[in-house]
Amino acid sequence: MSNKQLLFLLLPCLVACEFNSESRNNGGVRQASQTIKLDEVETVKTDISMKAGRLTVKGGAENLVDTDITYSHEDWQPEIEYTSTGNTGRLRIEQPDINNFNFNIGDDDANNWIIQLNDALRQDLNLSIGAGETEIDLRGLKLNSVSLDAGVGEHSLNLANTSLPDLTVNAGVGEVSIDLSGQWYNDLDAEVNGGIGELNLLLPREIGIRIEVNGALGSVNAPELNKDGRVFTNDLYGESKYVISLDVKAGIGSVNISLE
Repeated sequence: MSNKQLLFLLLPCLVACEFNSESRNNGGVRQASQTIKLDEVETVKTDISMKAGRLTVKGGAENLVDTDITYSHEDWQPEIEYTSTGNTGRLRIEQPDINNFNFNIGDDDANNWIIQLNDALRQDLNLSIGAGETEIDLRGLKLNSVSLDAGVGEHSLNLANTSLPDLTVNAGVGEVSIDLSGQWYNDLDAEVNGGIGELNLLLPREIGIRIEVNGALGSVNAPELNKDGRVFTNDLYGESKYVISLDVKAGIGSVNISLE
């Protein structure tokens, strides 16, 4: 990493956090591990944006965030900024603006991000990937809201037992799987915009469910739900204290809904 790059990474954090960074070059594949230490914030607004590659986001960080980045081109190294005001922090991890970026990563290329977030902090999490794979496992995190823009590829979002109140998913071409199973202690209002491909939803049995599906030109498979036109409900809808409400706007493909 050049001094100029290191200075860029350090500047936003000088007054707000302690930033540790390590960079290595192993035979053309670069690896960078970066850490931002905890400060006094209670909530973090986190934006993660990758153009193409494999993105893994999970909890378990002892710090505010721990990252392990593997990339094969120097200008692919993500930009990381963190600032805080009062009880709120703002974290941005983003692929830099690259002219003529090739979304078709070859066999000899790598762009893999592993990002660990702190379980104790409340998160407003915005995720975006242009093409590739995502494995987003947010179990154990305290979540105010989650937004996922998933382009071309295969994407997995695990929100089991998070009792998340606000969810938005925009899917492009490929397969998206969303796990909302487990215990819920509040209502969930969610919007899922599906593209061309397959949408898989796993929902809990012990809470009221209402799903409205519009625009699907393929099939809607929901064998355990009651169907009324484009609206699907379970027997607990209207009876349970809390409700999961999903507004699904699907493109060409299938919507598969199962209960656990």
